[in-house]
Amino acid sequence: MLPSYGVAIGEFGTYSTEQGQWMHVDMNIKAAGVTYQAAVDVNEPNGLFQYQILNGLNASLFATVSKLKDGWHTLKSNATSGAVDYARSPILQKMLSPTWTNVTGNEAGEALVALVKGSKKLYAFGAPYVTGKDVHDVHCNQGDPPGQFRPLDGIWQDGCVFVLKGDGSLSAYLGKFSTQTLKTDGNGLPIA
Repeated sequence: MLPSYGVAIGEFGTYSTEQGQWMHVDMNIKAAGVTYQAAVDVNEPNGLFQYQILNGLNASLFATVSKLKDGWHTLKSNATSGAVDYARSPILQKMLSPTWTNVTGNEAGEALVALVKGSKKLYAFGAPYVTGKDVHDVHCNQGDPPGQFRPLDGIWQDGCVFVLKGDGSLSAYLGKFSTQTLKTDGNGLPIA
């Protein structure tokens, strides 16, 4: 499990693209006089990253989170807190495609930036950094193969970005590593 999980809510400010060990789009979120940064994964060194953009989501299924004020909110990893689970969240179930877009360059980053520009409200789900309330692990956080990331696997703790657009519609950016599966047990571990 992640040590902590939650959502930063506010207005999209600026962004930059960072290529470290993994490629991120670092988004600044303006919230009640505070700026939060969300490091959203958009690729990794071996090109094993995938993403989806979901449009026209059922906003009534997002009501728990949309009622929250701007700022950082810690969420319990369960079905009623507003936490997101790619495999279990009702808001994603009918919209999520079994086919993910494979990333070869920065196309996921470009799709993310196009999604958040002009949005009315931005919601970045993930884990807070130890210092401050900036958000990372903005990607799927379950279904990892054996290795260094499996101890962080869990359900109801997936990172993603939701946006409320000016026309009132709700969309989301979801990212995952192609080594991850969404066929997981109650602990977020892969089911063989």
